[in-house]
Amino acid sequence: MREVYTNPPIVLMVIEIRHVPCAPLNTRQITQMTAAVRSELPIPDEISEVSVTIQSGPGGQPIQSQVVTKHPRWVSRNKRTALTIRQDCVLLETTEYERYERVRGLLALALRARMSVEKPAGVARIGLRYIDEIRVPSKDDEMEPDWGQWVDSSLLGPRAIKDAGLTELRNEGLTLFAGVDGKRLALRYGAQDDYAVQSTPQLRRPLPPPGPLFKFDVDSFWQQESEVPEFDYDFILRCADQLHEPVDAVFENLITDRLRNEVLRRA
Repeated sequence: MREVYTNPPIVLMVIEIRHVPCAPLNTRQITQMTAAVRSELPIPDEISEVSVTIQSGPGGQPIQSQVVTKHPRWVSRNKRTALTIRQDCVLLETTEYERYERVRGLLALALRARMSVEKPAGVARIGLRYIDEIRVPSKDDEMEPDWGQWVDSSLLGPRAIKDAGLTELRNEGLTLFAGVDGKRLALRYGAQDDYAVQSTPQLRRPLPPPGPLFKFDVDSFWQQESEVPEFDYDFILRCADQLHEPVDAVFENLITDRLRNEVLRRA
C-alpha cells in the first residue's frame, strides 16, 4: 500500500500520449470535446505555439519566419489542471496532484473524448512525468541545507575539486534506467535555488517563498520502436499503470527517513 504524504513534494505531473499525427480539430469536434470533458475540465481555452524557421534569402541573407499554431485546451476552474489536444499528442497536466488514481481517471476521460471525435492511427510514445521540489527547514545562518541529511548521498556528486580552489555552486545529474518491454525511466536531479516549475496564467500553482530546493524530475516512458500499436484505450491505460509502478519506489529509495518524518509527514 503506497503512503500518501501529508505534504507531498510533487509540483507538476504530466501525462503525454504521442500518436500518429491527425488533422487539427475542427469547430464541431472541439464542441464535442468540450461537452465530453465538461464534468472535470469545464473551461474551454486554447494555447498558441510559435515555431521559427530560418531560410536563406536573396544574396544569402537569412530570412526568419514565424508560424503560430493554436491548440484547443480545456482547464479546471482553478486553472491547475489542463488537457491540450495537439495534432500529434494528448497532453494532460496538473499542479494539483493528490494520487495517481485521480489523474488516471482524468486520462480515461480524455482518451474517451479524443476517440469519440477521431481515433488516431497509432501510438508512438506514452510518458508519465513527475517533478518534485523538496524543501526543508533551514537555520537562519545556513546558506544551503546539508542535502545529505535529506536525500541519498549518491545524488550529491563531488562537493569540491581538490587543489583547484573550486566549490560547487550547482549540482545537476541524469540517470537513465531500463525496464521491461522497452520501458525506460529518466531521473534528473539536483540542488537549485529557483523554482523547478513556475506558476503561469495557463497553469497555476501555489508558490512557496523562494529558497533552496532539491529537484527530482522523473520521466517514466515507453516509446514505439518497431511496430506501431493501435491507439487503444485499454492498452494506453494499462501501459500508464505499468509506467507509474516504479515511480514511487524510485522516490522512496532516494530520500531519507528524516525527510519523511520531519517534512513529508508533518501535519
